[in-house]
Amino acid sequence: MLGYWNKSVYITYFGAFSAMIGFLFTLKTGNVDYSFVGMIVATVCDMFDGKVARHLTRTEKEKEFGVEIDSLADIVCFITIPALTVYLYGLTSWYQIILLAFYVVCGVIRLAYFNVAMSDKDKAIDYYQGLPVPVSVLIFGLVWLYAKGFDFNPEMIYTILVPVVGLLHISKIKIKKFTNNWFYISVCLLALIGIILGLFVL
Repeated sequence: MLGYWNKSVYITYFGAFSAMIGFLFTLKTGNVDYSFVGMIVATVCDMFDGKVARHLTRTEKEKEFGVEIDSLADIVCFITIPALTVYLYGLTSWYQIILLAFYVVCGVIRLAYFNVAMSDKDKAIDYYQGLPVPVSVLIFGLVWLYAKGFDFNPEMIYTILVPVVGLLHISKIKIKKFTNNWFYISVCLLALIGIILGLFVL
């Protein structure tokens, strides 16, 4: 089979698979909960694929493949699917469609830029420049949970957030990068709580 296979890309594949399955179930049932759960799982996978990769012995081709597959998965999980999921909340007017397209373009620009400017993914950095694309799932997901809890349609909130988040993706603001184990544990717990609340409580 084509491709380079190691443990890190398995995690990336599973994240992309989860996000896509969630979105397809949303299209089938009309319930956006599935899409958000899939994106949350993909976000957790994205946290760990690079961490695992840096502890593996890989050839240069495997490293290059890992960088490419990570970016392509990000386009699906954290740019395209969030835009399409938010669209299902009613962002269907001409200007809202333009805003969603703008968000997608900003995300693609960010990923392409860092593929060129920071091709060495093993290089240690202590901050992010601009908002990482997986954070969009956290932002949109919190609105999703809030809307479910208070039973309202968050169309207008998303209409405002979509272009703002898009601009943050390509901004030059610096965001501190947390790398300690407690941070990863906390994010996983929050992701689990979000899934439970979204599917079974709210």
